[in-house]
Amino acid sequence: MQSVQSPPRRSLVIGALVAVQVLFGVNYVVSKVVVDQFPPLVWASVRIWIAAAVMMAVAVISRRPHPRDGRKFFVPLIGLALLGAIINQTSFLVGLRYTTSTNSAILNTLIPVFTLLLVTLRGQEQMTRRKFAGFGCALLGVLVIRHIEELNLSDNTWIGDLLTVINCLSYAFFLSYGKRFIEEHDRIWTTAWLFFYGAIGITLISIPSWSGFAMPELTHRMLGLMAFAIIGGTFFTYFLNIWALTYARSSSVALFIYIQPIVATLLAWGWMGQAPTLRTIAASVLIFVGMVLGLTSNKRT
Repeated sequence: MQSVQSPPRRSLVIGALVAVQVLFGVNYVVSKVVVDQFPPLVWASVRIWIAAAVMMAVAVISRRPHPRDGRKFFVPLIGLALLGAIINQTSFLVGLRYTTSTNSAILNTLIPVFTLLLVTLRGQEQMTRRKFAGFGCALLGVLVIRHIEELNLSDNTWIGDLLTVINCLSYAFFLSYGKRFIEEHDRIWTTAWLFFYGAIGITLISIPSWSGFAMPELTHRMLGLMAFAIIGGTFFTYFLNIWALTYARSSSVALFIYIQPIVATLLAWGWMGQAPTLRTIAASVLIFVGMVLGLTSNKRT
């Protein structure tokens, strides 16, 4: 067990959470290219196994003391891996196949909402008017930037939509129930074993996808994209999120998800010359105002 004795500066925690969303934003573009060549579950399995091996190596090389409390460490991690990796990733990837990208983007805005409801119902955090207003304002901004008017819930997409909502619930439960465990144990070893358990579960689920799988041509460009998806989009995003969850409220960690569409807009502007519209600027202002309200709802970090 480990105790947090000297918390880092608030700016470092915020910086880590912003970095996670930037990496996720880039990884979304990168992964769309990779899964055009790999079945989604096959790629998810390969990616998390490599990330697990890298994180295990980092833990061993850095000589981090391994948690000694046996069952109190390994048993809860099974549930956290189920919530934060297995259900979360497979529901999102398979759900995306059976729904539209617009539906997926809009429905994923439920993660902070579900997280706030969970931590409030469990008594982990107090619901204040300022926090409620902040989450509402940021949610409105995201729905505007994601074109809520294009949401189309139909018989053709209900399976994918349901899986996407399950993905949101799963991650919300992970942020709520995982916080205390992560506070009490070494973050590097926790991430390493989370990857390991997640890799086993995702691989079992992906077995049907492996049948008939043929390795695509691995060009230098494809290898570079795959490397980023593993190191930037998996290794660093999970570790930074887990590290930040030690020092920030679960609802605050979830709230940062709302800056992803802003990251996507900036990427589209920088890479494809798609200048932000008045709609995206107005929505971004709503998101930032909402985040300021939500993050300053009380004096706790």
